Amino acid sequence: MAPLLLEIVPRLALGARGVIWADARSLPAREIADSLLDSVAESGFPRARAGIALTPVAAELAARTKSVRPTPRVMTVAAGDDAKFIAPLAIELLNPSDQLLAMLLAVGIETCGDLARLDHQAIEVRFGSEGSKLWHLARADDKRRLFAEMPRNLPSASFEWVEYTLRDPERLLFVINSLMGSVCTALAERGEGAREMVLAFSLANRSTAEHRLRPARATSSQKAWMRLVRAELEKIRLADSVTGISLRVEAVIAHAERQGDLFDRGFATARATEETIAQMLDDQGAIVVLPSNSAHPLLERRTRWIPQESGEVARPRLAFRSGNTEPAPELTLQMLPEPRRITVLTERRRDHELPARYRESGEWVVVLSALGPERVSGGEWEGDHFAREYFRCVTREGIMVWIYRDVRRGEWYLHGWWD
Repeated sequence: MAPLLLEIVPRLALGARGVIWADARSLPAREIADSLLDSVAESGFPRARAGIALTPVAAELAARTKSVRPTPRVMTVAAGDDAKFIAPLAIELLNPSDQLLAMLLAVGIETCGDLARLDHQAIEVRFGSEGSKLWHLARADDKRRLFAEMPRNLPSASFEWVEYTLRDPERLLFVINSLMGSVCTALAERGEGAREMVLAFSLANRSTAEHRLRPARATSSQKAWMRLVRAELEKIRLADSVTGISLRVEAVIAHAERQGDLFDRGFATARATEETIAQMLDDQGAIVVLPSNSAHPLLERRTRWIPQESGEVARPRLAFRSGNTEPAPELTLQMLPEPRRITVLTERRRDHELPARYRESGEWVVVLSALGPERVSGGEWEGDHFAREYFRCVTREGIMVWIYRDVRRGEWYLHGWWD
């Protein structure tokens, strides 16, 4: 059935107990499921069912469970409700070994919710590693990676010819310049600069000669790359005539633009900026503000913006640094304008829940380590009570994020990140 199913969905995986996994991320999941079931039915399995969920365990149980009457052909678990959906289901559906199942039933654990409510450390002590794995599944904490990460497609271009061969460097350079234009345009649209490219020549003797190009700094400038190509062509010695050329990007880096003070006399924008702000102040009043910080426990409430008069704006501000030592690099907290609510899966740690992964922009982000909680509370006298637990987390992508749990509401928020 694989060829038929792969016409519907880009990736498949075969699981145990007759389960077929389909990767429907970024696709209309319900339409994909209906199409897959139709194709499976035509292959002789008319009673097949499908489950749709964010976690593998919830999707599998949604397809296998018959607790709903009548049993639907496709069962969808709402985003964030995976643990809630699993909780009332029989513990047997998680396929524990016969010995573990007997031990669980002996102490009154009959449903997934019964197991999920227990302390993780107690489960490990009494039921061992298998019990620990089952406990995670009962909480919809399924870390299985059914599909490998999709390789990132980097810009490339190629051109081949059959009727003739080329030896003239100028004609080869003309072709390379055209290919480089396409690649650099794609890089500019992505906001990235190439750190390395591979220039490959297809030769008449059916061999390929590859040459790596590395500039001093990542760039998407066609002129910069072509200067490098011209210098490289002077060194290249090919074994035969050329019948095709390809150019592909091997590594990219996001553009890092130079930043500076608009009022700095070293920048050509300083004079125009001062004249523009003076005109805006005359027309609209105090539109320039400066921050005034307080000692409020919540970071987003510490800063007030104070309007400045034109005389204050024009006053120069000097900064001095003793000696020739450069300031040590440090991470800077970038806060969101408003904390963004997120869905978080947690692990129990003593007296608190520790973030294990969170969902943002439709994707789950894995947390490798989390430092916290840092508890902040107050607002009793102002009538605006707050209680938060802050965590500094490092994601699998290497990003340090700042998230917190609103203790009073039981909700999680993304507050910012460091870079």
